Amino acid sequence: MSRNLATARRLSGGARQFATIKADAYGHGAVAVAKALTATAHNSTIPSTSEKPRSAIDAAEFADGCADGFAKGCADNIADGYADGYADGFAVVTVDEALELRQAGIEQPILVLQGPQSADACNDMHHYQLWPVIHDMYQYQWFRQLAVRERLQAWLKVDTGMGRLGVLPHQANDLLAANHGVNWYGVMTHFACADEPDNPFTDQQINTFQSVRKPDHLVSSMANSAAVLAWPQARADWSRPGIMLYGCNPLDRALPAGVTLEPAMRVTAPLIAKKLLPAGAGICYAQTWFCPEDMPVGYVALGYRDGLPRSLDATATVCIEGHHCPVVGRVSMDSIAVDLRSVPDVQPGAEVELWGESAPIDAIANSAGTISYELLTSIRGRREYI
Repeated sequence: MSRNLATARRLSGGARQFATIKADAYGHGAVAVAKALTATAHNSTIPSTSEKPRSAIDAAEFADGCADGFAKGCADNIADGYADGYADGFAVVTVDEALELRQAGIEQPILVLQGPQSADACNDMHHYQLWPVIHDMYQYQWFRQLAVRERLQAWLKVDTGMGRLGVLPHQANDLLAANHGVNWYGVMTHFACADEPDNPFTDQQINTFQSVRKPDHLVSSMANSAAVLAWPQARADWSRPGIMLYGCNPLDRALPAGVTLEPAMRVTAPLIAKKLLPAGAGICYAQTWFCPEDMPVGYVALGYRDGLPRSLDATATVCIEGHHCPVVGRVSMDSIAVDLRSVPDVQPGAEVELWGESAPIDAIANSAGTISYELLTSIRGRREYI
């Protein structure tokens, strides 16, 4: 993940990085991921966020800007690319997600993308030094009534066309022009079609965002993973890479030339049975697949109770001993059947990879008519961190 984050930083022109670890870090484990992307957990250093972020990585300038008490060795880490793989902050959706990180000892800024969902939550955000995103007028009023509001560094979210959370541009101008109520730190937006590099709507959103009258001392954030990869004009002070941190391509096409991402999750399950079935034998519920010849069929201990989509079609494969074996028949609650003709000598107990380095997650997502995000956040099982 750290190498994927370093790629995001490079493509962002050195902008600061909110590592997006919402939804339990897309199924990878939020606390474990946060610690893996925290420099201090590796006896390194992280940049100060008390000043406006640099526009590009510069080792000497960064060393001068490090917070008091941080070792000057951080400059050397940045110079060799090591520190590029650490997060400047983390982005989550809810206050509860943020509190889990704080209670685990994570000290970096934590951006709460949905902001507070109640007036009481505003006090929690102040107490735990969270960065709220204000996306609606009722939240703005809550913060105006907070006695310690001047100590909160809030972000204003502007709906530039996503049609989801965020105030409209004219409302943003009014809120940012007000000299009371909320201590603004930054302004942000989110893209609807950044995964389609040929879609002009992203340019429209960028132009709308740039038309907002943002005071010069505030920072800005636009780019999600797709924008980091395909829209250099969306560079700003902070980027918010998410799915790309976990090695998945969010674009509707191949990654740009020279860009590689490393899968962070590998899902495996054991082969628990094997039998030789005659030609014409039906496989699993509803008998949707029949053996075209006498053939070995294997059964893998993973099904839809474990988060594997029941909607897998005939293109789905798994990897066994380096061979891609088709999934045959319907996904059951506890198992799947696989065609073992390419590995006829494999025995029960063998490891079966559903996705990872040998079995791209996008392939199995396509066979289920879904996206990698859903698979990552749905899969369940015992985690082993390496």
